[in-house]
Amino acid sequence: MIKQAIPHHLIVASSAWVSRIVMAVVQFASIRVLISYLGIEQYAVFALLAALMGWFMLIDMGLGASLQNHISGQRAKEQAYENYVVVTLVIAATFFILIITALYYLSPYLAQIYLKAFPQIEVAEKAQLLFVSGALFIGAAFGGISYKIWYAEQKGYLANIMPAIASLLGYSGIVAVNDSALPDKLLISIIIFYTPTALIPIGVITIQMAKNFREGVRKVNFKIAENVFKRAINFWLLTLMTSVALQIDYLVISQFLKPEDIVVYNLSTRISWLVLFIYVAALTALWPVFSEAIELGKWEVVKGLTQKYLKIGLSFTLVSSILMVWFMPEAIKILAPQNTIVVPTLFILSLGLYLLLRVWTDTFSMILQSMSDLKPLWIAGSLQAFLSVTLQWYLAQWIGLYGIILGNAMSFATTTAWLLPYAVNRHYKKTLVLK
Repeated sequence: MIKQAIPHHLIVASSAWVSRIVMAVVQFASIRVLISYLGIEQYAVFALLAALMGWFMLIDMGLGASLQNHISGQRAKEQAYENYVVVTLVIAATFFILIITALYYLSPYLAQIYLKAFPQIEVAEKAQLLFVSGALFIGAAFGGISYKIWYAEQKGYLANIMPAIASLLGYSGIVAVNDSALPDKLLISIIIFYTPTALIPIGVITIQMAKNFREGVRKVNFKIAENVFKRAINFWLLTLMTSVALQIDYLVISQFLKPEDIVVYNLSTRISWLVLFIYVAALTALWPVFSEAIELGKWEVVKGLTQKYLKIGLSFTLVSSILMVWFMPEAIKILAPQNTIVVPTLFILSLGLYLLLRVWTDTFSMILQSMSDLKPLWIAGSLQAFLSVTLQWYLAQWIGLYGIILGNAMSFATTTAWLLPYAVNRHYKKTLVLK
């Protein structure tokens, strides 16, 4: 009897799930440790700064996604891709040096606006906290390109293992801080917790550059740089719009919510978004599979996998959202045993609705990105970003926490939830006509 090999994307997805579980456990354990020695107010500062990581990841200018698709395309045609790696990393390194320099001078002004809910913290200290956090996140964004290379090379399991290792090292660091008598534990906690997240991928990308440099530099030309950068800008614009739609929440709550409400939002969303992270891990593993299938015109494979993963993702999210109603209070008690933090049931159900919409739209978004068709994402994303910012800004002032989640959910339901499936279906119908 011949044993059937396990599909590669399932191996990558499994490693991603294990990694996500490890990282989630570490994150939750870290929350408990941090709140225990920082207290509610300083933890709220930590949470706001941590939320900036998503914005700083934009600094890769879309180069990681562009490189991943170029490598997948070259591999599908059985052609070399070392020159694409060299060109991309040189462009990226230049950007990151310039941006860190700019951040140094802008930090005093940005910190005063972003951390306005904490007047007791001096301006200089706010600037230091923002710059140190930003510098670490910029390093993580630059190094993160190495993970895109691994995904394109069908080595996504390595890209999943490294962040888990970094999170474990970061957790060990804050445990050591908790047991120490060090002053200014907030700044030290940020440095210790996020340094592995920045340094590990930077180390990996240095090795990848050395590995590809000799062969790649011989074939470097302006056309390759143009192709990489042109596609990267498209991805960056898309990611920018997505970030405005998905990550505006912490910018809004930093302006309108009290530190106690910021902590409630942070804890409840971290717990609920574990569901989404598990599904996104599967989608990330499927990206190169979809890229190669679409490159070869195998749309039936794309359609079959899409239907399969949507059924699993939506069912899992629905069940998880219902279970959170019962388990959220106990989870909060575990994370912050010395504090009285209450998450309303209606807010939990609102999170569940938001997660269902995310599973649906993220699936079709990944398909369009895997084929580098970003026009539908620009159109839908720009509309969604505008609605997300507008709705959250006004609803947060009206109904507080609920305004953030409902504003986000409404922006998805009225734009990407139907525009992206429509765009994917048009591609599928075109292939039927051609056949």
